[in-house]
Amino acid sequence: MNRQRSPHRAAASLVASSNGSPAAHPPIWHRGPDLLTFGSTGAAILGFCFVVLGLLPGLVLMILLLLGFEAMQGEPSSDESGLTMSTLILGLIGCVVLMGLVFAWVFSAARVLAFTFDENQQLLTLTVTRRGRKPTEVQVPFDDIICICPYVLASYDRDGYFSVVCQGPRDKEFVYRLAEGTSLEDMEFHAAWLRGIIGVRMQELLNMDK
Repeated sequence: MNRQRSPHRAAASLVASSNGSPAAHPPIWHRGPDLLTFGSTGAAILGFCFVVLGLLPGLVLMILLLLGFEAMQGEPSSDESGLTMSTLILGLIGCVVLMGLVFAWVFSAARVLAFTFDENQQLLTLTVTRRGRKPTEVQVPFDDIICICPYVLASYDRDGYFSVVCQGPRDKEFVYRLAEGTSLEDMEFHAAWLRGIIGVRMQELLNMDK
């Protein structure tokens, strides 16, 4: 994919400050984690999944034994045995559904806890985590940024977030959502600065509800 190379120049965009005088954007935009992370719970969640996975063969074996025992007797199943079988089958289905929900939760999209745009180093540093895992640090050179899209929801029209599309190894694209809950004034302030650094790859504000 052809992308415009970073011009490696200082941002010249100015915005009006509260006292009416122009204020330049600092060369580093850092935002720390908004919420505490619970990466240590990953082992407990995966351990729970393996426990449930270990119970599945036992449930299947118990169901097969009951079916085989009734077949050997050659008698129609009683209400009690039918209730037991139904309970085991429901338990088996419940375990499978529960495991599917847990694994879908664990392997959901990555979340950005903190990030730093460094104009001097031409580098974006991300602290990324997935549910149930410890945070990891990802570094993206500005030249590997495909585009940055600012979004806002029409139902609020008060704040929004930035979506950063990056080029990763083996030409794989990664999308990260940054600065959720940023006010529109701050979004315009940061967008003007980023546009001075990466040019047209910093796109215009988009309204998700229009």
